Amino acid sequence: MKSHIRGFTLLEMIIAGAVILALTGVFFSFNRSLTEKSHQVLVLKKMKTLGSTLMTFTVERSGDFPLEEAAGTDDWINAAKRENADTWYNALPKMMGAMSVGELGVQNPAGLYDNAHPLFIPGAPYPSLKKRVSSPVFAIAMNSHLQPKEASQVQKQANMILIQEPSKTVVLLERGMVGDKKTMVSQQGYDGSPKAYARSFAARHAQKGCLIFADGHAQILPASSFLTTSGDVIVPQNLIVWTPNPEKNPN
Repeated sequence: MKSHIRGFTLLEMIIAGAVILALTGVFFSFNRSLTEKSHQVLVLKKMKTLGSTLMTFTVERSGDFPLEEAAGTDDWINAAKRENADTWYNALPKMMGAMSVGELGVQNPAGLYDNAHPLFIPGAPYPSLKKRVSSPVFAIAMNSHLQPKEASQVQKQANMILIQEPSKTVVLLERGMVGDKKTMVSQQGYDGSPKAYARSFAARHAQKGCLIFADGHAQILPASSFLTTSGDVIVPQNLIVWTPNPEKNPN
């Protein structure tokens, strides 16, 4: 008695291929979602520690916040100058027992992009190694609305006494870098600099990003909680505040 083994028809092979492709897509989407949520947890933990350190800095400096950027350009050389020791990316890591950005520039620029460094953000699209070591690139920035400048353009440190709603006022935020996906097309300033406005916010972890507030707490939020679809800050500033006085328009 002969046995007959029937091969797959072309239609059956097409259907099987489509099913495999669909399952593969579901797997990668699920895996990406898990990775982004894992990054959320890690980032929130890091930012909480950074927020606590920020509070310690303000207490020790009679309410003064660190400076948002170095005098001159924010390159390794300027970051290492003594007069820029109070810049946030130098002062806060140093207080946390890590190397400041200025120290890294002198000894080990690649160390800024090590997961162990307090300013490294998992999931951020850091540039190639060559670009990383040529100048510092930041995935975190200081809210530039808080840092007043005098007529001479000299930076003046913001002070806690001027912040009317500390629990709502943003001091540090996850900022956009080249390679980050914008939540709103009109968002700007995705350049990896150490200072940023609200529209430079990066929601890189399952459409959410982290903010540190003036009272030291950190929170994961979507951009839609404080930005309109046109990329402007929602006013009045009832929930999230970007200026020392909530009544001042940040746009």
